[in-house]
Amino acid sequence: MIAPDAGGGVAAALAEASAAEQTVAVVGGGTHGRQGGPAPTPDLELSTAGLRAVVEYTAADLTITVGAGLPATELADLLAGPGQCWPQADVRPGASVGGILSAASSGRARLRFGPVRDSLLRAVVATGDGRLVTGGGATVKGVAGYDLPRLLVGAHGTLGVIVEATLKLWPLPPARAWFATGGGLDDLLQRGKRLRRRAVRPGAVIVTPGGLHVELVGAPEDVAPPDGLEPADEPPAIAAPGLVAAGVSPARLPRLVTRIETMGLPYEAQLGVGVCRVGVASAAAVAAVRDAATALGGHAVVADGPDALREDPWGAPPAGAAIMRRLREGLDPVGILNPGRAPA
Repeated sequence: MIAPDAGGGVAAALAEASAAEQTVAVVGGGTHGRQGGPAPTPDLELSTAGLRAVVEYTAADLTITVGAGLPATELADLLAGPGQCWPQADVRPGASVGGILSAASSGRARLRFGPVRDSLLRAVVATGDGRLVTGGGATVKGVAGYDLPRLLVGAHGTLGVIVEATLKLWPLPPARAWFATGGGLDDLLQRGKRLRRRAVRPGAVIVTPGGLHVELVGAPEDVAPPDGLEPADEPPAIAAPGLVAAGVSPARLPRLVTRIETMGLPYEAQLGVGVCRVGVASAAAVAAVRDAATALGGHAVVADGPDALREDPWGAPPAGAAIMRRLREGLDPVGILNPGRAPA
């Protein structure tokens, strides 16, 4: 394994690997390593752990530029000092900034703050053939043609290795808390719908089997228990061998949840967002969840799981698969980067 400490070193390593037609697995913190299809053993592992620098932090502008290998928890601690945060990201121990972006790992507060891709203003990426390319801008996101930073989010390192990222930040909320209640599914869905229409938008409205969980974010006076809900902890993570992320339009999510409920599988449905994470233990369960989502015009991908559950992680190729393939061919002509980690 190699771990360059600068973008130029990453680009040089990829140029050499491309010339030798060596496949490269890009390794961040390892928290998103069980996504995409099972990949053959690579010729080379390239770690981003050396890319930890805080390049520029302009707190007054609510922007920060960091190396992609910076641990997300270290970034959170740094930002907390001046009262700021990166709320769109799913910040978990071990995750790196680049890994979160490459996996498009949005947090539970997406309802309030948006998806993590909206936080990436500018990115420096090392392409498969060894070029350093910069896309986006530090403060303005107007583009003509393809928006490179947005393309990189969720590409699982197959378009290039993110070496530096400029992020849009938010003020740290003065107060936030979770509240919860139980009940039947129909009642929980209706109560969740009403809560999403509060004057102060919740951070999250989540339905789980038998439960409704609401996160309120904002001024202390706005973070009070809604009628019928009690203070509670954050919903626990789904305990299952694998995890499927199903997505439909927010208006159709209740119909998807109703179908998932009949399967008896653990799930976490983010109302207003259109995402339902479902715990699975077999390929048959993956297929059942995918069938339910596609029947409603959505999709379902394996977000985590052992190789046996990731034989078909993506399902039918998305409408833009051919465009993404051409983009990969332009940025990684030899096809060395993370083979198997993105739809063919």
